[in-house]
Amino acid sequence: MAPKPRAKRMRSGGHAVAFAVERLGDLPDALLHVILSFLPAVQVVRMSVLSRRWRDLWRSTPCINIDDHDFWTSTWLNRHGLAEIWRKLEDFTTNLLLFRINDTSLDKFRISACHWPDDELRRRDIDRWVRRGIRYRPQVLEIIISASPAVPFPRMGASSCRLKRLQIHYMYLDNQFGRLLFSGCPVLEDLDLSMCSNNFREFKSRTLRKLAIDRCVNLTGDPVVIAAPRAAYLRLSIPPDCYSSGVSMRETASLVKASVDVLCRGETFSLIHQRRILGSLCNVKNLELWGFQRRAMLVEESAEFPIFANLQTLLLDRCFLDKCNLSDKLEALGSFVQNAPCLEKLTLKCCMFEAEMETEEEQAARETITLQRQDQNNYRFPKLKFVEVMYEEDHDHQLVELVWGIGRKLPDASIILRKLNVD
Repeated sequence: MAPKPRAKRMRSGGHAVAFAVERLGDLPDALLHVILSFLPAVQVVRMSVLSRRWRDLWRSTPCINIDDHDFWTSTWLNRHGLAEIWRKLEDFTTNLLLFRINDTSLDKFRISACHWPDDELRRRDIDRWVRRGIRYRPQVLEIIISASPAVPFPRMGASSCRLKRLQIHYMYLDNQFGRLLFSGCPVLEDLDLSMCSNNFREFKSRTLRKLAIDRCVNLTGDPVVIAAPRAAYLRLSIPPDCYSSGVSMRETASLVKASVDVLCRGETFSLIHQRRILGSLCNVKNLELWGFQRRAMLVEESAEFPIFANLQTLLLDRCFLDKCNLSDKLEALGSFVQNAPCLEKLTLKCCMFEAEMETEEEQAARETITLQRQDQNNYRFPKLKFVEVMYEEDHDHQLVELVWGIGRKLPDASIILRKLNVD
């Protein structure tokens, strides 16, 4: 059969698209809003040209997702530069928020504008967009920006009454934000703060289920207090020089999973502070620790070392990197695991050894190693099924020595080796 003429095929394709748009146009507004909520704001506005009925639908869509990546193209960047791209972003965002129907609340407002040169005008634009988005009383508010100095988080007032999830990246949070958490967000369940400058010391909320504080700066100099009695998940990343006064966790009985990163490896977060955090996490079932030192996890170093009665999985990432013998580190590991009678899986990721030896003398000393026949203390853990060792490289027989030591110290568990891909 001879192929159809090109013009006819194109008309046929055009009819198919028009028919599909017509069928979509027959859907009720509520269902169309659900469909549009999965699209970036730029595409939602573009969809308005497909049908006369859709012309104003973008003005009442329940979700607004503004992402500066939708305006980035290599062609535009080479031809017009950053200033012109920002002008397009500013023009689109301002008009989108200005001409939205004001009597409809948002299910979600998300704005992402990162990696721009610092500029006072851009900071004012971002502040204006955030304030406008808050006025629509969103249930989910996600602000992912980058500006120096940090843009202050505005007061929410009555707009916080519907807020269930709040994500903030790189903003300045004053004492008013602490009061907002305590009494201004009656249904807030999920709080995610990353790289913010916090000028308040108390994270108190009786509604939070999930709390993440990632590399935020503590400007107060005082101990940070976390009190979220209903929280089931906690993630805390402690940057250098920001929490030297420690972190106090209260009412943690509901915690099921916790992840704590000591990014400074104890240099500005003392052993006492590390032990206090461990003592606050004794009820969790799943625990991830990053950067903890050997002595912080050695039971005999603390008269009040907790029993982790519910702990089932434990991940240690770059822990036990302080200067001491491997046998001492394994002894600390064994004593810690002994206080977790229900532990089923232990994962050691890049632990015990630094990636490379520091001096030629150390390398020469490890040309041969001696595997000890017996250890002073062997720990029996019938429920511990697996010890997973994740490593990047094996330098100077380190992996052999580590696996041998684990097998002698924890003889009931199977040992799994997994090499990590290093880019």
